[in-house]
Amino acid sequence: MGCVVSESIETLLLRLSEVGEPATLWGRQAKPHFGSEFERLLARRILVEQAPATDWPVCASCECGIDARPIQAAGDRHVAPCPYDHRCDASLDDDDLRSFRIDGAVLIKEIAAASGIGNEPEPTLPGVWHFGPFGSKRTIFGAFSISAATQPGLIVSMKAAARGQPMALVAPPLPMSERQQFEQAGIHLVAVGDAIGHNGAAWALDPSCLAPETGVAPRLVICRAAKNVTLDGVTKVLADQGFKLLVLLAEQALKSQAVVENRRIEGHLWGANVHRITSEVREPVRALRDALAADSADPKAIRSLIENRRNPNGYRLALAPEEIDLRP
Repeated sequence: MGCVVSESIETLLLRLSEVGEPATLWGRQAKPHFGSEFERLLARRILVEQAPATDWPVCASCECGIDARPIQAAGDRHVAPCPYDHRCDASLDDDDLRSFRIDGAVLIKEIAAASGIGNEPEPTLPGVWHFGPFGSKRTIFGAFSISAATQPGLIVSMKAAARGQPMALVAPPLPMSERQQFEQAGIHLVAVGDAIGHNGAAWALDPSCLAPETGVAPRLVICRAAKNVTLDGVTKVLADQGFKLLVLLAEQALKSQAVVENRRIEGHLWGANVHRITSEVREPVRALRDALAADSADPKAIRSLIENRRNPNGYRLALAPEEIDLRP
């Protein structure tokens, strides 16, 4: 009876890649997928064959105390004997001993090409790739290992690469604390299994899942008449000046990702009295950041929502339009 293939070769390689580099596909896993598509993966060097295995894992419940079982020749086959119970000896053929390294960089290029993305993805941090704008008018990043998606400095590096565009990160399922950090930074997380390999295109990104679902509650809700602000479901207490500044930044963010220049902020806050004001724009910005970050699980991420930009000098609200609800 033939082997039943429970998952596609694409899904298998992406799942194995979650452990990070080097990721290995073993012959016993690969055998159900041998054929023309598997040979194409080898030819394109998405898979690189390595030397055959010389040892084999111990039984999951074995108490023999050894790290691995040496593989021995047994006629036209091989055997990995269990020193504790020979009924648990593993009988192996030549294909079982084969192993293949999954080349993550080549795999990323395959995904980009299958998705119709013209430019090659650029590395952002080790194991994290920037695909650029795609489908949802978001700039897309991919991190197909958990270690890559949780490395320090990733959010800052993504923001620098995105240059003000809304962002989505295709990554394996992450711990709740990590997901909250991305959500608070305004980065839409998409599971690898949801984003790749649908609609008959084996490696292609699915643009329909790269933007937040419509109807999802916005992160920032501002009621102008009541001067009420909630961020991530938490009510924020803002002074009049901070509220005026936040409304100005939110109005601009709903139109475009352009910076609100310092001169415009000065005129909005102080009007004709601007030349008699001794404090600089950075003071009301600091106060607004403090107020928004109060009682937050990640104050640093919340403070970074008010971005300081250069050329031109000014500030912008780092939230996508669908994350803002500005009410009368």
